[in-house]
Amino acid sequence: MALKVNGELVRNSLLAQEAEALRQRFERLSDEQRRQYGLAPESLRSTAVEWARENVIEQVLLRQAALKTGKPVGKEAVEKGVAEVVKRHGGPAGLAEAGLDEDRVRAEVGTRLRIDRLISRMTARARPPRNKELAAFYRRHKDRFRTEETVRAAHIVKHVEKGVTEAEAREAAEALHARLQAGERFEQVADESSDCPGNGGDLGFFSRGKMVREFEEVVFGISVGETSGVFRTVFGFHIAKVLDRRPAETRPFREVRGQIRKELLDQRRTKLLERYVDRLREAAVIEDLAPADD
Repeated sequence: MALKVNGELVRNSLLAQEAEALRQRFERLSDEQRRQYGLAPESLRSTAVEWARENVIEQVLLRQAALKTGKPVGKEAVEKGVAEVVKRHGGPAGLAEAGLDEDRVRAEVGTRLRIDRLISRMTARARPPRNKELAAFYRRHKDRFRTEETVRAAHIVKHVEKGVTEAEAREAAEALHARLQAGERFEQVADESSDCPGNGGDLGFFSRGKMVREFEEVVFGISVGETSGVFRTVFGFHIAKVLDRRPAETRPFREVRGQIRKELLDQRRTKLLERYVDRLREAAVIEDLAPADD
C-alpha cells in the first residue's frame, strides 16, 4: 500500500522493494537469531511488510529533515562521492547501463551526505562510556569474549579424482608417508608431492567446524609436532601434522576494551537517533493510500 509522508508520495514499489530485502535478510538468520527478534517462520513475509513500512517512513522523515535543515554540502565532497559511484559501476558506460546519469547520482550523493551530516549532529551528544562501565560490561558478558580451541595444521593430500582411482591415491599417500618416516621434512614433501602444494601445506589456525569432519577428528586428536598416518576424507587421502595449538580461553579485557567501547557508544548514538526520529514521527502527517500502479 502506498503512503504519503508529509504530503510526499511514497510509491508501493519502494515499500515492496524494502519488504523483499527484509524478507531475504530474515531468511538468512539462524533459528536463534529469529527467536531473539521474535520472528515466527510462518510470518516472515508479513513481518517484513510491516517493518518495511516503518523503515521507509523513517528514511523519508530523515531525508525531509536533512533537506529542510542545514546548508547544502560542499561541491568537492559531492563530486568525490559521484566519482566513487562512477568507479563502482566501471565508468560512465557502466553507469549508463545501470540506468543512471551523473546528474541523478550527484543529487542522490548530495542528499545522502546531508542525511549523514544530520545523523552526526543528532548523535554527537552521545557520552563515551567510562572505564568502569566498560569493565562492568566485560564482567557481565565474558562468555562473548570466549575463544574456541584452535590448531595450526599442515597437510599433504592425494586427490581421488578423474583419472586417479582410490587405490592409486592411497598408494601415493602411503609412499609419501614412508618418506616422512624415513626422515624427510614434512614441508618439503608437501611442496614437492602434495596435490595441494605451497607454503609447506600450512593451513594456518582454525577452529572446529571449519574443516571437514574427518580432517578435524584427526588434527584435534594429535599433539603439537605429531604427524598422522594416512586417512581418508571426501577429497582424498591426507597426512596431517599439527604445528601449534591454542586452547579455548577468555580474551583479556585489555584486548577487547576498544571493541566494547565502540559497541556501547554506538548503542547510545542509536538511542539518540531513535528519539529524534520519534519526534519527527510525532509531528508528521502519514496517510495510507490505496495501492496504485507504479
